Amino acid sequence: MDWRSRFQLPEGWSTLFLLTGMLLCVTWAISSARWIGGLSIIQWVTVGAIVSGLLLAKSIFPGAIAHTFSAVYGLAWITFLVGTLFSPHLSWREKMLEQILRVSLWGQQIISGRQSNDPLIFILFMSGLLWVISYVAVWCTFRTQRTWWATLPAGLTLLVNLYYSPPELSGYLVGYLFCALLLIVRTYLYTQERGWRERRVHYDPSIHFDFLRYGLLISVLLLVTAWWIPSAPASEQLALIISRFDESWNRVQTGWTRLFSSLEYQGRGTTASFGKRMTLGGPVNLRDEPIFEGQTPGRYWLAVVFDEYTGQGWINNDQDVAYLKPYDSFPPIATFELRREVTQTVRMLVSGSNVLFGAPQPIRVSIPAKMYLTLAPPPVQMPEGPSRVAYPSMLYSRLPLKQGDTYHVVSSLSVADEQSLRRAGEEYPAWIRERYLQLPPDLPDRVRALAEETVAGRDNAYDKASAIEAYLRTIPYNELIEAPSEGQDGVDYFLFGVREGYCDYYASAMAIMARAVGIPARVANGYTRGEYDSDRRAFLVRERNAHAWVEVYFPRYGWVEFEPTPSEPVIVRPQPKTVNSETPVPDDLNRLGRIEEDSRLLGGTEGELPLPPYAPPRRSGRWMENVRRWGGIVGIIGVALV
Repeated sequence: MDWRSRFQLPEGWSTLFLLTGMLLCVTWAISSARWIGGLSIIQWVTVGAIVSGLLLAKSIFPGAIAHTFSAVYGLAWITFLVGTLFSPHLSWREKMLEQILRVSLWGQQIISGRQSNDPLIFILFMSGLLWVISYVAVWCTFRTQRTWWATLPAGLTLLVNLYYSPPELSGYLVGYLFCALLLIVRTYLYTQERGWRERRVHYDPSIHFDFLRYGLLISVLLLVTAWWIPSAPASEQLALIISRFDESWNRVQTGWTRLFSSLEYQGRGTTASFGKRMTLGGPVNLRDEPIFEGQTPGRYWLAVVFDEYTGQGWINNDQDVAYLKPYDSFPPIATFELRREVTQTVRMLVSGSNVLFGAPQPIRVSIPAKMYLTLAPPPVQMPEGPSRVAYPSMLYSRLPLKQGDTYHVVSSLSVADEQSLRRAGEEYPAWIRERYLQLPPDLPDRVRALAEETVAGRDNAYDKASAIEAYLRTIPYNELIEAPSEGQDGVDYFLFGVREGYCDYYASAMAIMARAVGIPARVANGYTRGEYDSDRRAFLVRERNAHAWVEVYFPRYGWVEFEPTPSEPVIVRPQPKTVNSETPVPDDLNRLGRIEEDSRLLGGTEGELPLPPYAPPRRSGRWMENVRRWGGIVGIIGVALV
């Protein structure tokens, strides 16, 4: 046997090159997304898996034994590569023990229901995932010739990565589709050649060059067409059906966040980062990228409110979901005194999010929506029958939101004055006490002691909350603080450790201190109002306007906002005599007392603004999005044609 026969692949070396290119496109896309430092090693994980898979696929070992060897090789190779990320002063034994220890600690945290912010765990997970995907792809290509199993897992991984990554990474999808299409052509030809040889059918051995040439031309044609094809109009009914599965996907996202809370979302996460969990982490670096523009008399754009504090962050536990039609008033929303309905208009400046923003306590929206809520007693009579009162916590569009889409939200803003809030009392409903006085059992005692010391001498909930707010506003603001150490309580770290922080920490500290003295409170996430553009008669909201604040519950008046972050102006409440007056309160810092003036400023009328008729959101795709949407579809059609 000469050296050429020894190194000859029956499937062809072009098959191996195409498979390697396809897998490296997926690997490089994940590495380039900059989820976390240290992911540069995963390209060597993929290369190792390809070499191991090829040798085992061509060996005489049966599948079970070969897969066992692959698992052992992968574990050893990944342990070695991850060890290169540690200090060179550590021995290899110490590096291996450190990995085992950190995986063990991560497992204990997950079992106990806590979040993990150890970046090493994600590196290990992604290395293991790429090893499995790459090995399976090589095995299915060179042992079983099941090309779909070789291409689909890698493709799905790439699509999920691109969905949460910066738009400029879409070129990796083009590379993947190009290699995958040619790989399918080449594998199909190999299976045909093998069948011809078995049936002793005469054919020209050079035929595979013709197949690859025409496969190359077809692949290029398909990809160029996908690049320039115009966006197809979205099917509203199909989108509404798909939205029914959002809950399952949200549960997956929530679990993912708990497992890997140290990830940095670089791309579409400008608005998608408002999920059902918030982690008290390290430095933040928010960009000036415009997110949306809106017309509102409110101070905040609310995205989500949280009820449970874990020690490392917050969770929204609402499981009840209502699917709303445009301007739907069912289920009934809780109503309170000294509130006023206002309408806001939002026009999206980016694509990729379905979070709906509005002033606190949204009650109606102009497009089909999904509302997460708490259904609380007592039931009220509705035309559809008795129904419990709803307390909304999140609003999602049931249709994909694109750049240029416009919607309207009606909210119930509080205009309660200080005297009314002082007289509100502390007779809270049982479900409010149970849900919004929750504290973790291991909350440090000094946090409770500080809260009691801060409110000493105050005899009502409003003055106590205001005292906590004023105290926290004396702590220096800093967006570049380090994250708390593993297992350390975030509020305790902020109040007694670093003694500086950003809005997430101020809001968390106020909510926990208020709860510690018996005042129901929660943390809200969203954006500040933004900067006013007089030419467009709207507020421009940028990514750097992302914010967290506090809402305190008062009997009869509901949830009322507080601002403990010193970088934002304090909330000045209207005077009692002006709450029901036709004359606006002339206070430049007070959004509560300037609702009428803001409405006139934005071109509306006093009180509730008129509601425009429902129209489906406008669609305005961008060419880069066409690559994402149509590249996969055309690729699948091309595969079917081949």
